[in-house]
Amino acid sequence: MPLAYRIQKARHLDTVLLGEGARRFGGRWNPPGVPLLYTSTTPEQALLENLVHLDETPLEELPEFILLELDIPDSIEFSDEERLPDGWHRVPEPPGLNRFLLPFLRPNAALAFSVPSVVMPWSRNLLINPLHPLMNAVQIVRQEPFRFDGRLR
Repeated sequence: MPLAYRIQKARHLDTVLLGEGARRFGGRWNPPGVPLLYTSTTPEQALLENLVHLDETPLEELPEFILLELDIPDSIEFSDEERLPDGWHRVPEPPGLNRFLLPFLRPNAALAFSVPSVVMPWSRNLLINPLHPLMNAVQIVRQEPFRFDGRLR
């Protein structure tokens, strides 16, 4: 089974597999109200994805984070750049982009969707549908505290 990685605030560990943060606030690939679990294919990519979303809080003042390694079933649909809407990589994202995946977030679709990273387009992020029937097979196989190295800024 493929592996996926996520760095997140430790205080939200109990809801990590629910896509709760994305459901509450929305994101590039989902509107508010639609749960989605944003992960990456490597821990390094997960770090980059976190760095671009941190505010100006000094790294030493950030709350406790954890690095998670997830084992996911091999039910992944790959989206090449040609299949993505125009402007998918813009910051901020174009209006309506967060609705692009809605037709694919159905129980008979893939559990996860592989999309290029905006930060590093040749790297991949995996967007996991927490409402998919295979979600019960997703397992956290490793978790450890994560500290942002102060040299990153």
